[in-house]
Amino acid sequence: MTDFSPSELTTIARLSLPLKKIICAFASYYNGKLYHFELTTQNNIVLKEFSSEQLNKKNNKCMLLIIAREFYIEKTGTYPIVDKRELNKLLKLETSLLSNNESQNTFHHCWQTNSDKNNNQSQVNIWQFKTSVPNAFLRLPETLLFALTLSEQQIMHKTVNNKGVYITHINGLIHSLPQSSVVNSPDNFAMSVGVAQSQKVQVIKAEQLAEKMIIGLKKLTLPILSSFIKAPQVANRLQLVKNIALPFLLVFSCYLALSSAYLIYEQHNLQQQFTNQSSEVSSALQQQVIFDKKLARYNAFKKFLSQQTSHSSFWLIMADIFPAAKFTNVRVNNNRYVLRGTAIKATKVLELLSRNKQVIGAKFDFPTQKNRGRENFVISFKLSTATRVNANG
Repeated sequence: MTDFSPSELTTIARLSLPLKKIICAFASYYNGKLYHFELTTQNNIVLKEFSSEQLNKKNNKCMLLIIAREFYIEKTGTYPIVDKRELNKLLKLETSLLSNNESQNTFHHCWQTNSDKNNNQSQVNIWQFKTSVPNAFLRLPETLLFALTLSEQQIMHKTVNNKGVYITHINGLIHSLPQSSVVNSPDNFAMSVGVAQSQKVQVIKAEQLAEKMIIGLKKLTLPILSSFIKAPQVANRLQLVKNIALPFLLVFSCYLALSSAYLIYEQHNLQQQFTNQSSEVSSALQQQVIFDKKLARYNAFKKFLSQQTSHSSFWLIMADIFPAAKFTNVRVNNNRYVLRGTAIKATKVLELLSRNKQVIGAKFDFPTQKNRGRENFVISFKLSTATRVNANG
């Protein structure tokens, strides 16, 4: 007897954590009590019974409900029809003969293999859930999930709370029987459904149920899922439209409100930026005007100074003769410096000027005159180093 095969263990290990969280959020299990799938700290999935507080909060239908074998009837049938459309019409006709509750709780799936097509027949599984089973958007029989994990003609023995179920599939068709006094061993079950038992029996206990059902869920295909989806009855269509339209309108209204608020915020933000930038531009323009005025003033001073002659050399020469004379007037006439003053000896002043290499053509412009022991003089000269004032300062 076996538990999980290596390939199944690989499948469990490959289940991503987000997928496990989705299963735990939306899937439930019913065996007379309602269980939810829970993720342990080791990231394993186990079944936990809903507490009364959780059931009170859970006032809406489950998204996915897996139903234990004792809460549905499972049948098999062979029909001499290959065309699936014709077969579905026939099965719907059979279902319509049932009561309203039975009709809504009955589902079927056609397993069509190549050998079936060659024999012009179709194999069908039919599941009829008991009316005590809670409603859900999608209800699946547990034997379907378990059978999907088995190889051809392999038998599974599920034992939970001293209740056993035997499961197998032959040519895709699922067979299952509750353990009883007649069917009390895998051999008896194999004989009852016509299986030549040659493979090891899988034994599934309570602690393995969750992981085994997860493996079966991963093997589901769209055609199988579509078999368990029914169009709502006419009386329920208006309610269905309301259930779909109201959340959509609510989401759409919230979207419009948020979009409007965002646009208003963006408009206000842009206006604020424009106001700030306008003030910054005005300030920059004012600074530019002030700068232009100062630049024009600077250029005017620069032009004025460039036209002026530097007199620094003159004053350096005068520093040497200040001790020898007193000056009453200094002026410049045609680049010639004219000095008027008094000295004890005017010739000494002229001599001092003539000794300076920068002085050119020093001479008396008028004869000297004596007055109270001093001589009045007028001396003029030119400088060889007369330069323009540096306009850059």
